[in-house]
Amino acid sequence: MLSWEQLWNEGLNDTYRAMYALAHRIAPAKGIGWHIWHNNSFSPFYRAEQDYAEFSKYSDFLKVVMYNNCGGPRLAQYVRNVHTTLFADLAPGQVLDFTYGVQQYHEQSLDRIPKEGLSADYVLRETKRALAGVAPHVKIWPGIDIDIPTGANDKKTQPDDVYQAVKAAFQGGAHGVLLSRKYSEMKLANLRAAGRAIRELKTS
Repeated sequence: MLSWEQLWNEGLNDTYRAMYALAHRIAPAKGIGWHIWHNNSFSPFYRAEQDYAEFSKYSDFLKVVMYNNCGGPRLAQYVRNVHTTLFADLAPGQVLDFTYGVQQYHEQSLDRIPKEGLSADYVLRETKRALAGVAPHVKIWPGIDIDIPTGANDKKTQPDDVYQAVKAAFQGGAHGVLLSRKYSEMKLANLRAAGRAIRELKTS
C-alpha cells in the first residue's frame, strides 16, 4: 500500500517539476506553485511525503491548506476512518492522540473538534512549520477556510474564527493568505473579518 502511495506521489511531483520548468521557460518572471492538501495535517504518511525542501526546487510558492474551521470535522472523520482500518488496534481517542503527537499540534478531544473546529494556534504552528521547511525564495500562502460546507451539526465559520486565523498566519511569518474555497460560499461578514485582520496588521 505504501509503495503504491509513494509511486502515485512521485508521479504527481514529476508533473509539478515538468510544469515548473515549462512555465519558467515561457515566462521566467512569473511564479508557479502548488496546493498542499489538507491531509497534510492529518495523515503522518501523507505528511512524510510532503518534503518542503524538495518542493523548493520546483516551486515559487506553496498554498498549504490550514482550514481550521472545517478542519475539526475533517480531522474527526479521518480518525474514524483510520480507526476502522490502519489503526484498528487503537481506540478512536488513542488514534487522535497519536495524530496530535506525530503531527505536533494539540487540539480538543474527539467529541469536541467536529463542533468547535481547530484553533488559530493550529494555523500559527503549521505556518511556522512550512516556513522552516522551504528555501528562502519560496513564499508560503496559508489557505484559510471561509464557509466551506460542513455537516448539519458541525462547526460553522464565524467572523472571529477568520479574524484569528488570518492574524495567526501572518504572525507565523506567512507572505500572504488565500481565502478559500470559493467566493460563492463565503458570507460577507466573514470576509470582512479577514479584511479587518489585515488592516490591523498593516497599521500595527
